[in-house]
Amino acid sequence: MIKRHTRAEQQQHIDAWKLSGLTKQDYCEQQGITLSNFYYWMKNHNNNTDTAPAASAFIPARRISVDVNRPEAVTLNLPNGCSVSCLPAQLRSVMQALSLC
Repeated sequence: MIKRHTRAEQQQHIDAWKLSGLTKQDYCEQQGITLSNFYYWMKNHNNNTDTAPAASAFIPARRISVDVNRPEAVTLNLPNGCSVSCLPAQLRSVMQALSLC
């Protein structure tokens, strides 16, 4: 029997895939979703959200502690588990580059 997904479920899958770090194909295989359906959902949801602000446009940041080995470095711990270290003078450029991802 074919499972039909509501628009909310489709969006949840799209959001979960974006955070997963997996390829679309790997995510779909793990979730039992056909790749063609997933592409269709993405096309439908992207067309309807062009005027809405991107949900991932905000990256939460907080200061944890100063790295005693590199006290001049700023480390950004991203929601996907990656970390980026840079000098404070480079922070603006790094944040701009991250916003393009």
